[in-house]
Amino acid sequence: MKTVFVLSSIAVSMLAAGCASAPPTRADLDGRYVCNAARMAKVDREARLEGKEVHWVHCPLAKLRVVG
Repeated sequence: MKTVFVLSSIAVSMLAAGCASAPPTRADLDGRYVCNAARMAKVDREARLEGKEVHWVHCPLAKLRVVG
């Protein structure tokens, strides 16, 4: 019984690995716009120090540049 379970789990994991998407390449990522997490953290930190409340409607955008 354990052998059947192990073999079936190996077969399922091999099938799942075959369906996995390819990792994004440098060309896929370069020039995309993403949320600027560093700027959001800075604004949140400053607001907390000043006792203000921040509600984000849209995140500030930064253009992603891949170096390498």
